[in-house]
Amino acid sequence: MAEGGRAMTEGRPPVLPAMPERDQRKLERQVLLLQSSVASFCVVGMLLGWFGERSGAAQAGAAWIAGYHLLHAGYILQYRIPGRPIPFVERLTPMLDVSCITTAWVVMGHPQSPFWAVYLYALVGYGRRYHGWSYFVISSFILVNIVGGRLAISLKSDQPLMVNADLLTMVVMAAAMALLSHAVGSAWRHAEYRARVLAETDPLTGIANRRVFLERLGILAEDPSSRFALLMLDLDDFKRINDEYGHLRGDEVLAQVARLLRDNIRESDRVARYGGEEFIVLMPQTSLTQATALADRLRAMVFEATPASISIGCAIRDPGETAGSVLKRADDLLLSAKRTGKNAVRSSTLRRSA
Repeated sequence: MAEGGRAMTEGRPPVLPAMPERDQRKLERQVLLLQSSVASFCVVGMLLGWFGERSGAAQAGAAWIAGYHLLHAGYILQYRIPGRPIPFVERLTPMLDVSCITTAWVVMGHPQSPFWAVYLYALVGYGRRYHGWSYFVISSFILVNIVGGRLAISLKSDQPLMVNADLLTMVVMAAAMALLSHAVGSAWRHAEYRARVLAETDPLTGIANRRVFLERLGILAEDPSSRFALLMLDLDDFKRINDEYGHLRGDEVLAQVARLLRDNIRESDRVARYGGEEFIVLMPQTSLTQATALADRLRAMVFEATPASISIGCAIRDPGETAGSVLKRADDLLLSAKRTGKNAVRSSTLRRSA
């Protein structure tokens, strides 16, 4: 299956974001406010001559910084915060951010100005968002800008273009900060990955747990027009397997059933362990015929490959129906299948024909 289809069904991080969407939007707004505040301070200072003469270069630099940050703010609000980032813009953004830092530093004209520390802030910030070769390219670009900006200031001030202790100190500090930020960012991502796996997957079967499944179902059901099917599956007489073969064998059967379900659903479907010996499958944009056909194939596969059989309740969402209502119908149909012989599939057609 493709990456998107497997995300919830394997041991990799599920498709859910690392933090709630509301918190992500809040964080993006906070970072945007901070960047905009620093940019505004620089622009006002350049135009009012706080950092030196009010020259044409200062006005041009202020215009570039102000124009870029206005466009950047518009992009953040319209695309990144709503969750629709543009890959090309995301790759270009760090370079443009750094060019604004270099522009402000050169216009100020003071090599030892505390403003150069904004490069260090950028290294820390990008260490969280980027990693691997992407972060290597960005940090190298920042180091080049530190050297280039320092030499440009020397040229502007009619000072000799030379590598001195100040420049070496800046480069060494920035390189050390880049390495530290990369190490901390990598450790943070690994810890986040482990936490997500523990919080969002079932430890026995490796598929999604009930909480994650219900969150995904709730997101899909927010659109009243979205159509989906739910398969509620339960192993028949599972207590007998535990009693005859032992609980370790019972655990093996549960894991085997989970693998069969995971490997035989579509890329767009989602499977989870709902609790005990019960599983559930979410099938977006699925008709009743498609859902019952898959349910019957899964039932036959489990019966053939394991010492267990399964009963399945299959419910299709009616227009505007709540997720809870569809879940209840699927559960009722599952109970009907178990009460009328087991190793069977019962669909919502029985409910409508009653």
